Amino acid sequence: MRRSPLAAAAAALFCLTGAAAPRPDSAGPSAPTGPAGALHLTIETIAVDRRGTWSVGTDEADLFPGATGVLERTATLIARQPGKAPREMVDLSVQVTPDRAADGRCSLTIKSETKSVVTGARVGEHGPPRGEKDATLVLAAGEQRLIEVYASTVTQGRLALKVSCGPPDLQAAPSELEFIEFSISIDRAEGEAEPKTLKTDQLRAALGREASDLFSFNVPLPDGSGGKRYRREKLEATLAPQIVSGGRLQLGLKVTGEAATVSAGAPAIAHPIDQEETLVLSSGEEHPLVIDLRSSGDEEGWKRVKYTLRVTCRF
Repeated sequence: MRRSPLAAAAAALFCLTGAAAPRPDSAGPSAPTGPAGALHLTIETIAVDRRGTWSVGTDEADLFPGATGVLERTATLIARQPGKAPREMVDLSVQVTPDRAADGRCSLTIKSETKSVVTGARVGEHGPPRGEKDATLVLAAGEQRLIEVYASTVTQGRLALKVSCGPPDLQAAPSELEFIEFSISIDRAEGEAEPKTLKTDQLRAALGREASDLFSFNVPLPDGSGGKRYRREKLEATLAPQIVSGGRLQLGLKVTGEAATVSAGAPAIAHPIDQEETLVLSSGEEHPLVIDLRSSGDEEGWKRVKYTLRVTCRF
């Protein structure tokens, strides 16, 4: 996905604040629902003046809930009167903080500030040089809303924002390859015993691509009625880095496989593994994914095994 001025400003703001912005009150105390991860914002700046209605430009960005992106635009508005009409150069700065409402829709807190300079007007016709407006919107995916952010008392020109919000397009190819480094470890704990680290691997994957790692072990078990036996463990972890925004990574993590009790004189008893999560991680942050399995009974020679996959990304 192309990196727009809105997305670039969001990253810069995170470097300055080091924290996400406060969540809007409209989201309420209920826990938000819907998929985890970023929200895709599209904001078109629209002007109305002597030339009619025209687009100043469109900005797009993927922002995580609670993070703030900054959009900056400049537009010159021309008064409607005939002849040499006054002109007004307006600098527009917009801060946008997305979140998920309790019903899963997109909640946006928008704070705009305008600064204007007028030329060609008589003394005393100049309006206030700066202004501020706040708005809160709740949008369904694909819904568009138009909000006015500036109305001139000199040129009678206006500026508005056409806003939409929804899930990001994870299939869109990034404008340039950006590689993410991963460290992935697996720990195993038998029963209530302390976990032991079995293996640590290093992986590398580009945004929009996948990397996978296979962990395979055979664990001896006490002999059973069917003779010698063991537990066959196989876990495959797939990492899919999707979006980097504001110093954080959205990552798809999927683990599949099984733990199966295998003996010489009896059919194998399999315990399938299939877990999937969407993670949002900062560089260097570790995320544990726990897989807790229990046997079907004493006839398997084990009762419980717990795996913990620990994933760390660096970018």
